[in-house]
Amino acid sequence: MEKKFKTAVISYPYSNNLGDYIQKIAAKQFLKEKIIEIDRDNLNNYFGEKIKLIINGWFMEKPNNWPPSNKIIPFFISFHINPIIEKYILNKNGVEYLKKHEPIGCRDLYTKSILERNGIRAYFSGCLTLTLDRKKLKIKNNFKKGILVINLIDRILPDFLFFKKPSIKNLFNDGIQLIKYPYKKSIYIISKRRINVFLENQDKKIKYMSQIIDVSKTSVLKREKLAYEQLFAIANSELVLTSRIHSALPSVALGVPTIFISDGLDHINQKSRLLGLGKFFKIINSKDLNKISNKNIKLNNHKTFVEKMKMKINNFINNK
Repeated sequence: MEKKFKTAVISYPYSNNLGDYIQKIAAKQFLKEKIIEIDRDNLNNYFGEKIKLIINGWFMEKPNNWPPSNKIIPFFISFHINPIIEKYILNKNGVEYLKKHEPIGCRDLYTKSILERNGIRAYFSGCLTLTLDRKKLKIKNNFKKGILVINLIDRILPDFLFFKKPSIKNLFNDGIQLIKYPYKKSIYIISKRRINVFLENQDKKIKYMSQIIDVSKTSVLKREKLAYEQLFAIANSELVLTSRIHSALPSVALGVPTIFISDGLDHINQKSRLLGLGKFFKIINSKDLNKISNKNIKLNNHKTFVEKMKMKINNFINNK
C-alpha cells in the first residue's frame, strides 16, 4: 500500500511581523491532522520523515539556506521572491529545484515574471491569506464599527541617526542618510497630515494596531494569539486603512473595505510585492484620499483565486 505523507506548514519562530503568523494561520486552515511546522529559514536542515509542505510567503531571511531538503515534498502557492535575494533563490541549483516542482503559484506578478524569465512555469495565484474564512476562524458576523488603522506609512518614517553609535564602516552611508533626513521627514509629515484630515472627516471611531511586535517579550504562541486578535479586529471593522500587505489581504478575505496607502513604497524591493495585488484592494497615494468614497473602495475580485487555491491545496494534501 502506497504511503500517505504527513503535511506541514511554514513557521516563523524569529519573526517580529504578525503578517507571517497570519500567513501560517491561512495555511493551517487546510490541515485536519496534528499541525507540523517547519522553520521558513531552515528548510534545508529538515531531515525528519518525508513530508508534504505548503510553501507560501516571502523568501527569505537566510537565502543561502535555499533550496529545501529533499525530505520535503513542496507545494508552491502564493510564493514571493524579493529582488534583494533573487540571485540566491535563482542560482543554478535554485532554478533546477523550482523547475522540478513547477508550476509555481506566485503571490505577485513580479515573482511570476522573473520565474518565467528563468524558464520556470509559473502562474499568478494571489495570496493564501485571501482564503481566510470567518467560519473556520469562528468569527461571528457581529455589527462592524469604526476604522482600523494598521501600520500606516510606518516604512517612510526615517531613522533618527543623531544618537546612533558612530561606525567607521557605515560612516559614508550614515552621512548620506543624515543629509536626506530633513527631506524624508517632511514627506512623512505631509503624508501623515493628509491621512489625519481624511480620518477626522470620517466621523467614526478610530482604532490603531501594529503588525510589528517585540519578539523578546512574546512567545511564539503569544504571537499567533496576537495574529488571531488582529484578524478579529479586522473582521469587526467598517474599514481598514494600512500600508501592510498582510493586513490588507486578510481584510479583503474577511469582507472588509480596504485602503492601502502606498506612500514611500516606490523602491523595487517594495513595489515588486504589490504588483498584481491592486486587483484585490484599493492602492492609492495619501494625496488621493480626498477622492475616495464608499462606492469605490470595495473590490470583489479575489473569490475566483480563492476557489482555485483551495482546489489545488486540497488536491496536494489528499493525493498520495
